[in-house]
Amino acid sequence: MSLKDFSAKDHVAITTLGLEFAAAEMLGAGVGFWLDKKYQSSPWFLLAGAVVGFMLGMYIVWRRTKEMERDEKKNERR
Repeated sequence: MSLKDFSAKDHVAITTLGLEFAAAEMLGAGVGFWLDKKYQSSPWFLLAGAVVGFMLGMYIVWRRTKEMERDEKKNERR
């Protein structure tokens, strides 16, 4: 599939995936950092938060790609 096959909506969705992934990672690491400061347990909550943020980011990417595949199949039927 070439880039010409993507619509403008697809380009926007693909571009925002990276931002959503980064936001999930930063949120997880930020919460972990805050918990480390609160409980003085550095770096354990930060590491756990980064891992949870990474997993959340991967889930977001997986879910969005499934939605895009479903939409593509709907458009092929028409």
